[in-house]
Amino acid sequence: MKVAYSLCLLATFAHLTVGQTNRTLVKGLTGKFLHVTDIHLDPYYLTGSSPKHLCHKQSEKAYKNTAGRFGALGTKCDSPLSLVDASFQFMKESLQDIDFIIYTGDTARHDRDKVMKRTEPDILEGHKAVVDYFKNAFDIQTIKLIPTLGNNDGTEHNILRSTSSIYSSLESIWKPLGLNLNDTFPTGGYFMQNDVVPGLQIMNINSMFFFYKNTAVEGCDKEGSPGAIQLAWMKNKLELAKKDNAMVYIMGHVPPYHDDGSPSFTPSCLSQYFDLIGRYGDVIAGHFTGHTNNDVLTAVVANNGTFEAIPAIPIKNNLRTLHVGPIASMFFNAPSIIPVNNPAIRVYQYQTMPGKEYPVGTILDWDQYYADLDKANAEGKIEYELEYKASQLYGVNRFDAQGISRAFKQLRVNSLSRQNYIRYVTVSKT
Repeated sequence: MKVAYSLCLLATFAHLTVGQTNRTLVKGLTGKFLHVTDIHLDPYYLTGSSPKHLCHKQSEKAYKNTAGRFGALGTKCDSPLSLVDASFQFMKESLQDIDFIIYTGDTARHDRDKVMKRTEPDILEGHKAVVDYFKNAFDIQTIKLIPTLGNNDGTEHNILRSTSSIYSSLESIWKPLGLNLNDTFPTGGYFMQNDVVPGLQIMNINSMFFFYKNTAVEGCDKEGSPGAIQLAWMKNKLELAKKDNAMVYIMGHVPPYHDDGSPSFTPSCLSQYFDLIGRYGDVIAGHFTGHTNNDVLTAVVANNGTFEAIPAIPIKNNLRTLHVGPIASMFFNAPSIIPVNNPAIRVYQYQTMPGKEYPVGTILDWDQYYADLDKANAEGKIEYELEYKASQLYGVNRFDAQGISRAFKQLRVNSLSRQNYIRYVTVSKT
């Protein structure tokens, strides 16, 4: 397994007129869904404090107290209530025209403050608060909210066991969401949700069982390990979906690779995971993650009987010419609300009815929204605006294997587009 990098795969802003896909919507569906990730709510954030102290207290040196009202851009501080309030207010006012919501985790603040350590009640209150935010912004009886677990969502940072108490706690907190948490969730934290869109199944995985920092679980080559059990479950569900002529979205928190190209899954889990994703690429309409805070599009490409990941970003200037081979699947990694970069929210447009060219779930486009945090802090108000539209950025009108292939071909030849995409990777952070 390897990751290939190339300047030719940098995403681009091509000033093209992209044809709209002709499609018929299923009655009662808008053909759009919302992707939110990495909120990292911090009720202890203090405006006018020092990022050196994680925005929890002031420094004796006044010039170091730079934490703004809506967050401290590019620091290790988490999200203040004011930023989260404003983000959900934007969703409530402007993003109601959706069918469902995927929330790819990391609700709680980081456990970085040695003086103000996270407690289990802190974590659970964070989960309750974020569910309440969604409930107040949307009618979750008609717009299904599907959350997943991140590496900061358990009671221990980066640690989730099959016996973790967080599963039973979340069963209670998530009860109003009407999720299918009966079978695998109590001992694994993963589940299938098949009642959102006809012909489309949502596979919500626990990526922590594959994550290399989760030292509480053994690798996927160990029979009976949580990761091995989950992979077998995934294979079974994908096979059943294939027999039922259904398409699948896979959602989780941690992507298989970090943005620097290093694996985030353990070696034994990574190889088996990619084999599964590649072999069932005709069933998987999309793979959605967060965690890295960056905006990254990745192709899963067949390579001599195995599969490799090709992200559309340069890594450490290690650039070489690479021609994209047969694409088996694709990963969509969305940027976060926590202001490591500018806060961001994404709305996808997807196919709701099966067709000759576009199966149910085919990603047709997305709108990437962001807020200029420096401007917001300077003006005392925050406004989300459209950062880019994917069909214009990539020059295609769908994001299946053929569309991604054409997008990468376009990306290879347009230097202006590459420059724009590099800016979008970190959400237009200057």
